Amino acid sequence: MTLQEFKNEFQISYNNIATNSAPNIDDYELSVYLTKAQLELVKDYYTEKGNKYKEGFESSEKRRIDLKELIISYTNNNYFTSSKAIHKNSKFFNIPNDVFLIINENVEILNKGCDNGRSSNVKPVTHDEFSKQILNPFKRPNKYISWRLDYSKIDSKNIVEIISEFDIIYKLRYIKYPKPIIITDLNLFYPDDNLSIDGYTNALDCELDKEIHREIIDRAVELALRDYKPSGLESKIQIDQRNE
Repeated sequence: MTLQEFKNEFQISYNNIATNSAPNIDDYELSVYLTKAQLELVKDYYTEKGNKYKEGFESSEKRRIDLKELIISYTNNNYFTSSKAIHKNSKFFNIPNDVFLIINENVEILNKGCDNGRSSNVKPVTHDEFSKQILNPFKRPNKYISWRLDYSKIDSKNIVEIISEFDIIYKLRYIKYPKPIIITDLNLFYPDDNLSIDGYTNALDCELDKEIHREIIDRAVELALRDYKPSGLESKIQIDQRNE
């Protein structure tokens, strides 16, 4: 769907409900609503409890198609150590700054005899789990499983802390943070307002598959109505329940 089509379909749906009782939505506001709607849908698809069908994002063919354009693979061969490490076997890996949701990860063991090249699963653990299990010889990381702890940025770069006694390569597959949907060049049409969305000012198409575009529009309309005409929102949501 083109940006003009996004705008046209939003205006049709919004105007049919809001009539003359709600203000017009300009291109910047529309871009904000579309971007917020897109992000909400991605979160809802990823979290089973966040959508009406209680399905994860790979629970159906449609859901796999909807988000496939955001799935990225990444491999990092180089880890570093730090005084901030939680354990002597901690290894820090830089990961891309656009990582939004991790969907699969593993490590490859290097230079360890017959285990060289072995693929080992990665288990995300909380700091509380780490404290409880690290001294348990049957629970702590081994050649079959490594642990991942999340940590804040180091030197402005996203990082993960992997607990493994081996030299390893970290392999990641993730859903990237989607770029905003921006209907028009903000610098061109709002030259004096210094407007941007997630740091972007140029017109940007939706990165997601076209199959989900109208769901984004429906959600954006709901968000706008919630702000400007709450009384018309309930019936709109009930109608759109059949559209997913």
